[in-house]
Amino acid sequence: MSFLPLSVLLTHGRAAGSPLALSRGSPVGFGRFAADVACATDRLRVARCRRAALLCRNRYRFAVGLFGLLHAGSTVVLPPNGQPGTLSDLADEFDMLIDDGFIESLAGEAAMVPPIDPRCAYVEFFTSGSSGTPKRVKKSLAALEREVATLDRIWGGEIGRAATVATVSHQHLYGFTFTLLWPLAAGRPITCETHEIWEELFARLTLAPVIVTSPAHLGRLSGIAPVALALRPRAIFSAGAPLSFTAARDACTVFGMRPTEIFGTTETGVIATRRRTSEHQPWQALPGIEVGADPTGRLSVLSPFVDGNEWVETGDLIEPVDGGFHARGRADRLVKIEGKRISLLEIEHALCRLPWAEDAVALALPGDPPRLAAVVVPSELGRARLNELGRFRFGRLLRRALTATQESSGLPRLWRFCDQLPGNHMGKRREAEILALFGITP
Repeated sequence: MSFLPLSVLLTHGRAAGSPLALSRGSPVGFGRFAADVACATDRLRVARCRRAALLCRNRYRFAVGLFGLLHAGSTVVLPPNGQPGTLSDLADEFDMLIDDGFIESLAGEAAMVPPIDPRCAYVEFFTSGSSGTPKRVKKSLAALEREVATLDRIWGGEIGRAATVATVSHQHLYGFTFTLLWPLAAGRPITCETHEIWEELFARLTLAPVIVTSPAHLGRLSGIAPVALALRPRAIFSAGAPLSFTAARDACTVFGMRPTEIFGTTETGVIATRRRTSEHQPWQALPGIEVGADPTGRLSVLSPFVDGNEWVETGDLIEPVDGGFHARGRADRLVKIEGKRISLLEIEHALCRLPWAEDAVALALPGDPPRLAAVVVPSELGRARLNELGRFRFGRLLRRALTATQESSGLPRLWRFCDQLPGNHMGKRREAEILALFGITP
């Protein structure tokens, strides 16, 4: 089955009976997908939708909504999560919400869909920014097509037509590209469900699949029995944070192969890759991508996956070495927790908006994996609640309140409460004193 650019997937088409998706193991054909997209396109054009937030848990319905919006000429807005507070904060960014219920309600006669100009079709992501507010990243379909075509040239031969199973969401760029766009362009079936635990994924394993996962999930493989030889994957992709060498070895024991790690950002797409056979193996840039570093080690990227021919400065620190580079963490107050980019400043702002907090600092405690923690100066109302509930239950109260805007990975696990934050500025002395509250010496 030939590779098709996403912009012509519906206009050029595939055989109606070719499997496009697997829903609990049962195939969904391309013909049904084409009809559902045509119905979605008609409905969106009648509604004169200009910008729509797309938020479907089911990957097939998400694909229908995505292509319906693109063929209708609408900008696709991808919220980072579906928390009520997040959608409220982004309410001015879209005029319709496309969710699972919207797609399920589609009915009517299918019509021909209008063509897509990939240079004028856009998807907008919102990712954690160093300012503490979500950062908009706008990507054209043309740039996404170039990235997907490159991935297929590199790995398409070893993958073949294997179905894709995933433990990561398609709501963020990594999952969006690897679990949805690339399989659709290559003619590989997608799976409707996202399996958050390994037992669910193992129950749905097809013959020799592609597994798209994260270090957070691969770090939980210890003690799991190896999968049957016939079910061993063609490839395992991992992204979101560096994978520990121990987790890479555990994956090799369970699946019979080492994961292929992906290094990238929402702004740039995929930058580099590695398949670790040693503890300190460097990252290697993908073909066609140039990387550089300023004197402080801050990474810059020149990539065909970015609209415009300009270098993009990232918040990542690297150390160039022969054959690639080593990643040295972040230059800003963004951290990776469970493979997701978390803004410490955003958590602090969210805490200080609560009636129980006067001041707060968030931090990632060192370790493998790192743990998210917070130090809070209670307000007068907060002090009363702290005395009433005790430290543990007061921390749980703050965690519950943060769920309005934060996913589980963005909720502090450890809490400390004090009358005043140590120090007067974000210098080393203050940082050391804050770590000391958790019994850690820098």
